[in-house]
Amino acid sequence: MMEIFAWPCDPEMIEESIEPNVLISQFKVGLEQRRTKGPPRRRWMLRFRKDQVDADAIWSFYVARRGSFEAFLWSNPLDGVQYTVRFERDDLSRTVMWRCLFEFGLGLVEVIT
Repeated sequence: MMEIFAWPCDPEMIEESIEPNVLISQFKVGLEQRRTKGPPRRRWMLRFRKDQVDADAIWSFYVARRGSFEAFLWSNPLDGVQYTVRFERDDLSRTVMWRCLFEFGLGLVEVIT
């Protein structure tokens, strides 16, 4: 069973994008051919401002997934749909303010099966 990312983020702080899956073949005469390789992939950038307890729990969840290695489930508050995603990057950093408030961003990429 897949793990669930359960920490809510502010829906006003989600950046969403879509990436078409297109294969482009270039020919010597300057022409090109384009073909779709499947459905488009969605990406999200989530921004968080959490206390130390939640920030440490999210950090541990990231480490347990080994960065972008392992997929998990995430419910998008913008459309209410649960997606299979992975972390976009293999590094995570956070800003600590006043030793009690943590700010960070997480990139998520949809896993197309």
